[in-house]
Amino acid sequence: MGKHETETLRAWVEVDLGALAQNYKTLLNRAKPRVGVMPVVKADAYGLGLGPVVRALETMGPWGYGVAAVSEGIQLRQMGVERPILLLFCTPEELDPAAEARVTPAIGDLEALERWRAIARSRGERLPFHLEIDTGMGRAGFHFAAADHWVPQVSEASERDVEWQGTFTHYHSADAPDEAPTAEQWERFQSCMARLPEGVGGLIHTAPSAVAYRWPGYSADLVRPGLFLYGAFVTDAPPAPEPVVAVRARVTSVRDVPAGWTASYGATYQAPRPSRWATLAIGYGDGLRRELTNNGVVRFGDAEARIIGRVCMDVTIVDTTEMKAVGPGDVATLIGGAEGPTSLGSVAARCGTIPYEILTGLTQRLPRVYAGAPKR
Repeated sequence: MGKHETETLRAWVEVDLGALAQNYKTLLNRAKPRVGVMPVVKADAYGLGLGPVVRALETMGPWGYGVAAVSEGIQLRQMGVERPILLLFCTPEELDPAAEARVTPAIGDLEALERWRAIARSRGERLPFHLEIDTGMGRAGFHFAAADHWVPQVSEASERDVEWQGTFTHYHSADAPDEAPTAEQWERFQSCMARLPEGVGGLIHTAPSAVAYRWPGYSADLVRPGLFLYGAFVTDAPPAPEPVVAVRARVTSVRDVPAGWTASYGATYQAPRPSRWATLAIGYGDGLRRELTNNGVVRFGDAEARIIGRVCMDVTIVDTTEMKAVGPGDVATLIGGAEGPTSLGSVAARCGTIPYEILTGLTQRLPRVYAGAPKR
């Protein structure tokens, strides 16, 4: 990534595709799924850019991809992706375009199954689906304990009109330090699978990043990594993934202020001494969280500066009193690094949220700049 790529930018997101590929390898070697990996690339690949991320992942040979909107699946097909695409959530209106784009829906109730059957019959095709089992998440899926009710109907549909390509569940506490909730859901899932007729159910997948890495025994046929690929982890299990994302912003101006001078809206910060403040060209309009008001840290090289005053829509003030060399045009790092106060996990913790929300909240006003694309 050369300087010429960012020299005219006020603020930007750097995405290390080489680190993304390495995180894929690390998870694959740890989990050892029987069939392969289905990276989850929903929400514009967690805000990092669906096209560049998927092009990098394609070199790794994944089984397919997971998305959350049919428009994401259509975009992948328009990119030339031929691998299976699983639509993890879908509205009734998305089923027709899903069939047209060869996107496979997750089916979690009999009404959705009948709609998918009708589309298959109208097209004269045996359209594939993955069946979701609700083992405790509560947001979608056939209830595991009611298998005697729905299994015969799903089996009949798959014999006549549609292809039962896979079966899966979602864990509600994958990031919990205790394995017990995940083990309980796994046992519920297994008890349900045991009630299926022999030879049906297709590929089995239950494990997101955290489960696949910490408890690889749940890896089954496929694993569905998301956050680990993108450089963050919600557990302390070593080793940490390689950082993929860095958020940078330039200094717009620097000023000397007297003791007692106030910073930003609401005057929530007063200088305790004569100080030197720098204004950065980034704010909540770019996705920088307001929770970092008087709470965040940025880096100029290895030196740290505190965010002072409220984060504004377009700019943010930092205290650079101890950094006399900082001037307009210099670059600050707001998110970046494997550890320390600007790591993705640390920033999320300061904001009282999770890394997923930090990444997907980075707005499109921040250009994405890519480096380290893996080679085929």
